[in-house]
Amino acid sequence: MRRAWHNVVAFWRKYEHHLGVGAMVVGFTFDIILAKRPDSLVDNVLLLAYLFAAGCLIIVLNLREMRYNKGAEPLVLLLILQFCFGGLASNLLVLYGHSGTLVGSALFLGMLVALVIGNEFLRTRYVRLRFNVGVYYFLLLTYVLIAAPTFIFHGVSTLVFVGSGFLSLAVFAVFAAALWAAVLRGAERRGARDITIIVATTFALFNGLYFLDVIPPVPLSLKSIGVYHSVLHQSQGGYIALFEAAPWWELWRDTSGTFTIAGENTAFCFSSVFAPADLSTTIYHRWEKYDESSGQWVTQSRISYAINGGLSEGYHGYTIKSVSPGQWRCDVETSSGALIGRVGFSVVKSPSPPALSQSVL
Repeated sequence: MRRAWHNVVAFWRKYEHHLGVGAMVVGFTFDIILAKRPDSLVDNVLLLAYLFAAGCLIIVLNLREMRYNKGAEPLVLLLILQFCFGGLASNLLVLYGHSGTLVGSALFLGMLVALVIGNEFLRTRYVRLRFNVGVYYFLLLTYVLIAAPTFIFHGVSTLVFVGSGFLSLAVFAVFAAALWAAVLRGAERRGARDITIIVATTFALFNGLYFLDVIPPVPLSLKSIGVYHSVLHQSQGGYIALFEAAPWWELWRDTSGTFTIAGENTAFCFSSVFAPADLSTTIYHRWEKYDESSGQWVTQSRISYAINGGLSEGYHGYTIKSVSPGQWRCDVETSSGALIGRVGFSVVKSPSPPALSQSVL
């Protein structure tokens, strides 16, 4: 038996990197398949299971280290904890990646990517309390910021964001109480101060990023956006739209980046925004034109309309603006100004009308 265990340990140490990568790939692939909607029951049950399992493993691993400091590494427990952290990070990365724009959310998404990478290369530190708790609260807060607006507040606003943050602290307090009873006793009690600093710093960082419009406006996400020459609502449902088609290689665009005006100078910004079921909120289209003299984008109008959640294809809406030659963009944003998505285009004047395509939206 002892020889068999020795062989297992030797195998782990020899192929530890490959096993870690394998666990990461399996977890990441599994979560990419499931992480489609923030209101998915299966997805949320999985995320809650990850959080519960990770919390229990943190307590067990640190309690074991405190009692058997020089014992053999708990290989299976470490691998399971790695899978849970990796699964949480990759799942949340997918959900946050669907919301906001890449540029506006680059810093926050970069933090999640770094966590996924750190889950692989820093795995030997999982038995250390401070690192465990820091990663755990980061992932817990990230999840609650999606789940609370979806299932509790049914809305998106600054007040909802702040309330979600405090809810994460309340949930963490339950975990901290169990951690205190099991681990933070006697000589280990001084770790409580460090944990408090880590949690407070993470909480403050998230709030700072939110008010700097860095955190994506989850659980809202942009499904599609484009600029059209006309949009007509059909009595049987849906919309008929006329537009200038984008070149075949611009796969990321629904409409051309050039908007040609010959007679009419009216542009329609049509967007589809996904929101979870039972969530109702107001979103805005901000029309901006680039001022060459100042080198800044100048708001021309900001138009609101209400959306209701639950539709997989997103809630459709459009606004209208008279445009002139130059660089324009239409931002889709929340009431607090958080950017959900954006489309940019160049308005050019022509003596002849452009060739238009027709589409059902």
